Amino acid sequence: MHILTILTKRSVREILKERKFLKFYSSQNFTPGMMIEIIDGNKKSPAIILKSEPASDYKEEIRMGRMEIKKLKLSKTGPWAEGAVIDFFDLAEIKKYLKEPASAQKSSNEHIKNFFPKPLKKNEKKISAEENSKKGMADISEILSSKTLKKEKKYNNPVQEMVDTIRNYFGEKARYGYGSFSYYIGMFKQVPERDIWQFFGEAKQSKKSLFQQKKIFWYKMGKYIKEKNKT
Repeated sequence: MHILTILTKRSVREILKERKFLKFYSSQNFTPGMMIEIIDGNKKSPAIILKSEPASDYKEEIRMGRMEIKKLKLSKTGPWAEGAVIDFFDLAEIKKYLKEPASAQKSSNEHIKNFFPKPLKKNEKKISAEENSKKGMADISEILSSKTLKKEKKYNNPVQEMVDTIRNYFGEKARYGYGSFSYYIGMFKQVPERDIWQFFGEAKQSKKSLFQQKKIFWYKMGKYIKEKNKT
Protein backbone atom coordinates (compact mmCIF):
# COMPACT_ATOMS: atom_id res chain seq x y z
CA MET A 1 0.00 0.00 0.00
CA HIS A 2 1.24 3.49 -0.87
CA ILE A 3 0.42 7.02 0.28
CA LEU A 4 0.41 9.41 -2.66
CA THR A 5 0.69 13.18 -2.47
CA ILE A 6 -0.95 14.64 -5.56
CA LEU A 7 -1.94 17.90 -7.17
CA THR A 8 -5.28 17.93 -9.03
CA LYS A 9 -6.59 20.36 -11.59
CA ARG A 10 -9.08 21.59 -9.00
CA SER A 11 -6.70 21.73 -6.02
CA VAL A 12 -4.04 23.74 -7.87
CA ARG A 13 -6.06 26.92 -7.16
CA GLU A 14 -6.16 26.31 -3.41
CA ILE A 15 -4.02 28.19 -0.91
CA LEU A 16 -4.09 25.92 2.14
CA LYS A 17 -1.58 23.07 1.99
CA GLU A 18 -4.10 20.44 3.11
CA ARG A 19 -6.42 21.44 0.27
CA LYS A 20 -3.77 21.97 -2.42
CA PHE A 21 -1.54 18.94 -1.88
CA LEU A 22 -3.89 16.01 -1.30
CA LYS A 23 -3.02 12.59 0.11
CA PHE A 24 -4.63 9.33 -0.97
CA TYR A 25 -3.85 5.67 -0.41
CA SER A 26 -3.52 3.24 -3.31
CA SER A 27 -2.39 -0.33 -3.86
CA GLN A 28 -0.97 0.83 -7.18
CA ASN A 29 2.24 2.81 -7.01
CA PHE A 30 3.12 5.72 -9.27
CA THR A 31 6.38 7.55 -9.94
CA PRO A 32 6.54 11.23 -8.91
CA GLY A 33 6.11 13.42 -11.98
CA MET A 34 3.48 11.21 -13.62
CA MET A 35 0.19 12.73 -14.76
CA ILE A 36 -2.72 10.32 -14.48
CA GLU A 37 -6.52 10.58 -14.65
CA ILE A 38 -8.54 10.22 -11.44
CA ILE A 39 -12.10 10.74 -10.28
CA ASP A 40 -12.24 14.04 -8.42
CA GLY A 41 -15.68 15.19 -7.24
CA ASN A 42 -17.42 12.54 -9.39
CA LYS A 43 -15.68 13.87 -12.50
CA LYS A 44 -12.62 12.77 -14.43
CA SER A 45 -9.65 15.00 -13.75
CA PRO A 46 -5.92 14.95 -14.47
CA ALA A 47 -3.66 14.72 -11.42
CA ILE A 48 0.12 14.99 -10.99
CA ILE A 49 1.95 12.69 -8.57
CA LEU A 50 4.26 14.72 -6.33
CA LYS A 51 5.37 12.07 -3.89
CA SER A 52 4.90 8.35 -3.16
CA GLU A 53 5.58 6.84 0.27
CA PRO A 54 5.02 3.44 1.92
CA ALA A 55 1.80 3.43 3.96
CA SER A 56 3.84 2.06 6.86
CA ASP A 57 5.41 5.52 7.23
CA TYR A 58 2.00 6.83 8.33
CA LYS A 59 0.92 3.79 10.35
CA GLU A 60 0.97 5.63 13.68
CA GLU A 61 -0.90 8.72 12.42
CA ILE A 62 -3.62 6.62 10.79
CA ARG A 63 -4.00 4.32 13.80
CA MET A 64 -4.31 7.27 16.19
CA GLY A 65 -6.84 8.99 13.94
CA ARG A 66 -4.61 11.99 13.36
CA MET A 67 -4.72 11.45 9.62
CA GLU A 68 -7.71 10.65 7.42
CA ILE A 69 -6.82 9.47 3.93
CA LYS A 70 -9.23 8.59 1.16
CA LYS A 71 -8.73 5.87 -1.44
CA LEU A 72 -7.48 7.09 -4.80
CA LYS A 73 -10.16 6.54 -7.44
CA LEU A 74 -8.77 6.03 -10.92
CA SER A 75 -10.73 6.65 -14.09
CA LYS A 76 -12.39 3.41 -15.28
CA THR A 77 -13.02 4.33 -18.91
CA GLY A 78 -11.28 6.08 -21.77
CA PRO A 79 -7.65 6.09 -22.94
CA TRP A 80 -6.30 6.94 -19.47
CA ALA A 81 -8.26 4.32 -17.52
CA GLU A 82 -6.75 2.35 -14.62
CA GLY A 83 -3.80 4.64 -14.08
CA ALA A 84 -2.44 4.82 -17.63
CA VAL A 85 0.19 7.54 -17.75
CA ILE A 86 -0.91 10.67 -19.61
CA ASP A 87 2.47 12.39 -19.43
CA PHE A 88 5.66 12.70 -17.36
CA PHE A 89 7.01 15.95 -15.94
CA ASP A 90 10.10 17.06 -14.08
CA LEU A 91 8.93 18.17 -10.62
CA ALA A 92 11.11 21.27 -10.98
CA GLU A 93 8.95 22.18 -13.96
CA ILE A 94 5.77 21.79 -11.89
CA LYS A 95 7.30 23.92 -9.12
CA LYS A 96 8.00 26.60 -11.71
CA TYR A 97 4.37 26.70 -12.85
CA LEU A 98 3.13 26.86 -9.26
CA LYS A 99 5.40 29.86 -8.75
CA GLU A 100 4.39 31.49 -12.05
CA PRO A 101 0.98 30.11 -13.16
CA ALA A 102 0.79 32.49 -16.11
CA SER A 103 3.91 30.92 -17.66
CA ALA A 104 2.07 27.60 -18.01
CA GLN A 105 -0.07 29.15 -20.75
CA LYS A 106 3.07 29.73 -22.80
CA SER A 107 4.04 26.06 -22.66
CA SER A 108 3.88 24.02 -25.87
CA ASN A 109 2.54 21.08 -23.84
CA GLU A 110 -1.27 21.05 -23.99
CA HIS A 111 -1.52 18.94 -20.83
CA ILE A 112 0.29 21.63 -18.87
CA LYS A 113 -1.74 24.47 -20.41
CA ASN A 114 -5.02 22.73 -19.57
CA PHE A 115 -3.94 21.72 -16.06
CA PHE A 116 -2.91 25.11 -14.72
CA PRO A 117 -5.59 27.83 -14.59
CA LYS A 118 -5.44 30.94 -16.72
CA PRO A 119 -4.45 34.12 -14.85
CA LEU A 120 -7.30 35.82 -12.97
CA LYS A 121 -8.61 39.16 -14.15
CA LYS A 122 -7.58 42.17 -12.09
CA ASN A 123 -11.13 42.98 -11.03
CA GLU A 124 -11.80 39.52 -9.60
CA LYS A 125 -11.94 39.62 -5.80
CA LYS A 126 -9.65 36.68 -5.19
CA ILE A 127 -6.15 36.23 -3.84
CA SER A 128 -3.67 37.48 -6.41
CA ALA A 129 -1.85 35.03 -8.61
CA GLU A 130 1.46 36.30 -7.19
CA GLU A 131 0.43 35.58 -3.59
CA ASN A 132 -1.03 32.21 -4.60
CA SER A 133 2.14 31.18 -6.42
CA LYS A 134 4.43 32.17 -3.52
CA LYS A 135 2.39 29.99 -1.18
CA GLY A 136 2.40 27.12 -3.65
CA MET A 137 6.16 27.41 -4.13
CA ALA A 138 6.77 27.28 -0.39
CA ASP A 139 4.49 24.29 0.15
CA ILE A 140 5.81 22.12 -2.67
CA SER A 141 9.38 22.97 -1.64
CA GLU A 142 8.49 21.72 1.83
CA ILE A 143 7.13 18.48 0.39
CA LEU A 144 10.11 17.84 -1.89
CA SER A 145 12.70 18.90 0.69
CA SER A 146 11.19 17.30 3.81
CA LYS A 147 13.36 15.47 6.33
CA THR A 148 11.58 12.23 5.47
CA LEU A 149 12.44 12.59 1.80
CA LYS A 150 16.07 13.38 2.58
CA LYS A 151 16.28 10.45 4.96
CA GLU A 152 14.95 8.02 2.33
CA LYS A 153 17.24 9.25 -0.45
CA LYS A 154 19.63 6.48 -1.44
CA TYR A 155 20.61 7.42 -4.98
CA ASN A 156 23.64 9.33 -6.21
CA ASN A 157 21.79 10.75 -9.23
CA PRO A 158 18.37 10.69 -10.99
CA VAL A 159 19.47 7.98 -13.43
CA GLN A 160 20.07 5.50 -10.59
CA GLU A 161 16.65 6.25 -9.12
CA MET A 162 15.02 5.80 -12.53
CA VAL A 163 16.83 2.48 -13.03
CA ASP A 164 15.69 1.24 -9.63
CA THR A 165 12.07 2.29 -10.27
CA ILE A 166 11.81 0.62 -13.69
CA ARG A 167 13.75 -2.52 -12.69
CA ASN A 168 11.47 -3.03 -9.68
CA TYR A 169 8.39 -2.60 -11.87
CA PHE A 170 9.63 -5.28 -14.29
CA GLY A 171 10.66 -7.52 -11.39
CA GLU A 172 14.32 -7.72 -12.41
CA LYS A 173 16.50 -9.69 -9.96
CA ALA A 174 19.69 -10.33 -11.96
CA ARG A 175 22.90 -9.23 -10.24
CA TYR A 176 25.05 -9.54 -13.35
CA GLY A 177 24.51 -9.37 -17.11
CA TYR A 178 21.16 -8.76 -18.81
CA GLY A 179 18.61 -7.23 -16.44
CA SER A 180 21.19 -6.24 -13.83
CA PHE A 181 21.50 -2.74 -12.39
CA SER A 182 24.74 -2.09 -14.30
CA TYR A 183 23.14 -3.31 -17.54
CA TYR A 184 20.27 -0.84 -17.13
CA ILE A 185 22.64 1.98 -16.23
CA GLY A 186 24.71 1.37 -19.34
CA MET A 187 21.66 1.46 -21.61
CA PHE A 188 19.95 4.39 -19.89
CA LYS A 189 23.02 6.60 -20.26
CA GLN A 190 22.53 6.44 -24.04
CA VAL A 191 18.92 7.73 -24.00
CA PRO A 192 17.53 11.06 -22.70
CA GLU A 193 15.66 10.70 -19.41
CA ARG A 194 12.37 12.07 -20.79
CA ASP A 195 12.42 9.54 -23.66
CA ILE A 196 13.02 6.68 -21.22
CA TRP A 197 9.98 7.72 -19.17
CA GLN A 198 7.96 8.02 -22.37
CA PHE A 199 8.94 4.50 -23.52
CA PHE A 200 8.18 3.17 -20.04
CA GLY A 201 4.78 4.88 -20.00
CA GLU A 202 3.89 3.57 -23.47
CA ALA A 203 4.83 0.04 -22.42
CA LYS A 204 2.60 0.27 -19.34
CA GLN A 205 -0.27 1.71 -21.37
CA SER A 206 -0.21 -1.34 -23.65
CA LYS A 207 -1.94 -3.28 -20.82
CA LYS A 208 -0.12 -6.44 -21.93
CA SER A 209 1.55 -8.90 -19.58
CA LEU A 210 4.55 -7.65 -17.61
CA PHE A 211 6.85 -9.73 -19.81
CA GLN A 212 5.38 -8.22 -22.99
CA GLN A 213 5.57 -4.71 -21.50
CA LYS A 214 9.27 -5.25 -20.85
CA LYS A 215 9.78 -6.43 -24.45
CA ILE A 216 8.02 -3.30 -25.75
CA PHE A 217 10.14 -1.07 -23.52
CA TRP A 218 13.45 -2.61 -24.59
CA TYR A 219 12.42 -2.66 -28.25
CA LYS A 220 11.83 1.11 -28.13
CA MET A 221 15.08 1.67 -26.23
CA GLY A 222 17.07 -0.43 -28.70
CA LYS A 223 15.48 1.30 -31.69
CA TYR A 224 16.36 4.73 -30.29
CA ILE A 225 20.00 3.76 -29.63
CA LYS A 226 20.35 2.14 -33.05
CA GLU A 227 19.02 5.25 -34.85
CA LYS A 228 21.21 7.49 -32.68
CA ASN A 229 24.35 5.52 -33.60
CA LYS A 230 23.57 5.88 -37.32
CA THR A 231 23.96 9.65 -37.17
